Amino acid sequence: MTLHIYMDAALTDPLSEGDLSNPDQDVFNGTDGDSKDRQLFLANEWATLAQALSIDDVVLELTAPGFASTELIVIGAEQLRIVNGGGTSSLTIERGYGGTQPAEHQAGALAYSAYDYSQIQVQVTDTAETDESSWVRLAASQEHLDSADPGASVDLGPKNYSASLSFWRRITVPAGTPVQNKTDLKLRVTAMESPIL
Repeated sequence: MTLHIYMDAALTDPLSEGDLSNPDQDVFNGTDGDSKDRQLFLANEWATLAQALSIDDVVLELTAPGFASTELIVIGAEQLRIVNGGGTSSLTIERGYGGTQPAEHQAGALAYSAYDYSQIQVQVTDTAETDESSWVRLAASQEHLDSADPGASVDLGPKNYSASLSFWRRITVPAGTPVQNKTDLKLRVTAMESPIL
């Protein structure tokens, strides 16, 4: 799945996925109890073309590494399949995939993972020791956080490959919580993935 959670609407600050290099973090007052809200964003993997792509080019240069080998991507109306170089910024590609027409693309154009999603759901999980997933509420909007069930998932519905969705999370730390660095509360995204063919 090529959906990622970002901390900003510009989709430039992705949450880390398993390595804690860029976690969703805050500092809470556990002595008195504390609560904080944050808007998060969900979008397909994307990248910017580092240089123009002529109609005959079969090597795509991106400004940052991404995309896996054999993954489908879309630039403008053209679909491309990554043949080699997945995980790097220099990709060997098959042009005009799925009956689309090869086209010229300018440096700075956006390339998206070529999948639409439906039945998108975000859920919180606690991966170790005591389950504190009930500290987290998720909702499609900030005004719905008060009525969201603690620890419950949020349904976000469908999105196309180039769209992004936002949702809100609230973490409430109960009074009397000892000082700790919680690294076991994680957000998990599930969805039905469909190629845009």
